[in-house]
Amino acid sequence: MRAILLFWLFLLAATPLRAADAAPVATTATAAPPPATLRIDNRDVVVFRSVLLGYPPAERAAAANSRVEQVLERHPDGKLQTRELPQGTSIQIDDRFLFMVGPGDADALTGETRADVVRHALTTLNTLMTERRELRSPGRFLFALLRSALILLGVALALTAGARATASARRLAEARLTGNHLLFRTPFWQRAVRGTVRLASALWVLAVLYIGLSMLLSTFPITRAWGEALDVTLLGFALRIGLATVDALPGIGVVLVIIVLTRWAVQIVHYLLSRVESGELTLPLFDQDTAGTTRKLLIVALWLFALAMMYPYFPGANTDAFKGLSVVIGLMVSLGASSVVGQFASGLILIYSHAIRPGEYVSVGEIEGTVANIGLFATKIHTNLREEVSIPNSVLVSQSVKNFSRLAHDGGVIQLVTLTIGYGTPWRQVEAMLLMAADRTSGVRRDPKPFVFQTRLSDYYVEYSLRVALDEPRERLRILDELHSHILDVFNEYGVQITSPNYEDDPHTPQMVAPEDWYPPPARRPPA
Repeated sequence: MRAILLFWLFLLAATPLRAADAAPVATTATAAPPPATLRIDNRDVVVFRSVLLGYPPAERAAAANSRVEQVLERHPDGKLQTRELPQGTSIQIDDRFLFMVGPGDADALTGETRADVVRHALTTLNTLMTERRELRSPGRFLFALLRSALILLGVALALTAGARATASARRLAEARLTGNHLLFRTPFWQRAVRGTVRLASALWVLAVLYIGLSMLLSTFPITRAWGEALDVTLLGFALRIGLATVDALPGIGVVLVIIVLTRWAVQIVHYLLSRVESGELTLPLFDQDTAGTTRKLLIVALWLFALAMMYPYFPGANTDAFKGLSVVIGLMVSLGASSVVGQFASGLILIYSHAIRPGEYVSVGEIEGTVANIGLFATKIHTNLREEVSIPNSVLVSQSVKNFSRLAHDGGVIQLVTLTIGYGTPWRQVEAMLLMAADRTSGVRRDPKPFVFQTRLSDYYVEYSLRVALDEPRERLRILDELHSHILDVFNEYGVQITSPNYEDDPHTPQMVAPEDWYPPPARRPPA
């Protein structure tokens, strides 16, 4: 019996413990209500974060708002009081209850205590009571109006002074830009100076308007909280900029040193290779034709190397935003640069293989003219029709290019004129007439001498090729025109028609030249 009685007593004692253990589990499973802020006249008095006496934060804030508004409206000159209770700290005005700060209203994440919450609430309520008394004072209201007028006048004067300073700066800048200094004559520096003046003017206007608005809002009690918020925002922004600038100064110093050293290296490269390009200096690894392109490539390589060295020292270089932007730019360049890289590589092949040079007369497909410029991506050719044609370098690399000027220095440019004459005309006479026409043409070199080949014996005619050397490749079309004219004149003078007969029927007499007719004028019989 005694054992059974002890068993039942143990069960009765364990039941409340199990209920007590189950209660926290149910409380934990229930979601905590969201915090609510008590805001009076645009000022945050207190943030309710916990349920107190069965009331959630939202209901506590609504009830406290109603009570505070009533007490401030009726008793703005009352005395703030606090009273410690088991449930929390009661805040009152002349024994009139406003609200209670509970233990759970402090923000544990920031280390805030209930005393800090009470202290902030008392300070804010004291400010609200002072502002309510100002609202009821006509003298304070008139003083606020007078101060607002003075603030507006000050803003107007500051904007006027800024406009005059901007006008003076613009006149000074224009005087500098139109002066004798060569640096300021460049379009880049002109845009930079004018843009700097406009930027400074815009920043001055924004600063004056911002400060004026902040002072104007701080004049009236009902909007003073907004003015204070603007002041805090401006000071916080300036403080962050100042701290960020101080933190970035060592990195900025390293960046400036790298820029200075790179500029020195660029100036040295530019000086040396410019002299090589002009022929004033000779270096073992560089020639005059490729010195200009090599100078540009070396300068780009130096700045790219400097940029890689400066990258870790840029402010914000280690942030995710900066890294993401770098990835996006790299992806865009990778996707869109395939054709550009191909053109660039073709340009390097043309330049460093010396396939063509500026000033040479070339023919590419149906385009014929003088090479004006060989760029890294395209080559410009001036045609005889006074046209400038841009040809992608990849086209020049993939097609055959006729260069009429490369060998012209040793013996001129060889030009071929082909015509067909029937078998009834002595070949010696045709050869003599062609040579006579070449001798009459200006621009045809006498050394090497013009020469005539019988390149083909067809069924109905003989094909003759007159090969002449031209002095100036750029005058090729004019010289050919003159040569053709002289060929027609000479053949007409000696009664020989330029025809290419076709077979339709057997001729009445054989189309042949008897030996006694082998040397008609202007052909000359060789000495016996």
